[in-house]
Amino acid sequence: MPRDQFDKLVDRLEPCRQILTDAERQAQDSDGRGRNPGFGTLDHRHRVLAAILNCRNTITLTLAGELIGRHRNVLSYHARRTRPLLAFGGTDLAAILTRQTHPPRTLEALKSVIEQDDNMIEAASS
Repeated sequence: MPRDQFDKLVDRLEPCRQILTDAERQAQDSDGRGRNPGFGTLDHRHRVLAAILNCRNTITLTLAGELIGRHRNVLSYHARRTRPLLAFGGTDLAAILTRQTHPPRTLEALKSVIEQDDNMIEAASS
């Protein structure tokens, strides 16, 4: 997904996020600030990213957490809470959310996948 398309998705989901936040504030397990006190906060952009990565099975949330400096459980919690918002992302999002079977589990494996994709892009553009 290109960065500008991701930015548009984040903007499109912002009003839905506000509704979700208001509902979380009213929940019994909330601390009044719209989050579960057992998990850290995560900004809207990273919530959407975690939900997409989780849906696509692009990389493990453990690896994603390592890359952005958060614990896997924080990403998992926020991905699960944000995933329903993706239904409001539009019809073009369905193709992007196609699940992969074996995500890279290490940074080296992720670099290898990126390298393979870059090689395919270069070969296609030649």
